[in-house]
Amino acid sequence: ILILSTFSAKAEEGKVGFGIDLGYGFADIGADQKAQALANAIGSTVTYTEESATLAGRIYIDYGIKSDVLLELGYFQSDSLDASYTNSGVTVTEGYTVKGFDLSAVYKPNEEGFFGKAGIHSSEVTGTVTLQGQSVSASASGENFLAGLGYEGALSNGKKWRAGVTYYNDIGD
Repeated sequence: ILILSTFSAKAEEGKVGFGIDLGYGFADIGADQKAQALANAIGSTVTYTEESATLAGRIYIDYGIKSDVLLELGYFQSDSLDASYTNSGVTVTEGYTVKGFDLSAVYKPNEEGFFGKAGIHSSEVTGTVTLQGQSVSASASGENFLAGLGYEGALSNGKKWRAGVTYYNDIGD
């Protein structure tokens, strides 16, 4: 997930803070391979469109373990990432949403500036396929690691802004 902006109240050593992230989640849902597999199965051309990113949000609380280390617990959720396949006027659509929890240690050597984080996430991907008004859904869940980098700056009244990138490995396993 790429976080474009955030609002947070900075946690100090021994204190709790909170934040809200809003950004885009990028993923490759493999629409090109699925379109080719469909074309091979039915013996004719299949056209497709696919999204490569969708809106994602995250809320979190953090706790200052030391002056330069925070423990961060978050909940994240995405909008639907969609693709559609068309052959002879018949269109099949698929969409995927993600939600989950994460826990990470954030290392911030300075009050403002660059930070890094590493941790784990537990996530669920739900996929829905729709053909001629009929939908079927399935989901998969699992746990894996996350890693991120970013930059944090000061606003007023002790509030912070930050921009960063967080990589969630194998979402939904």
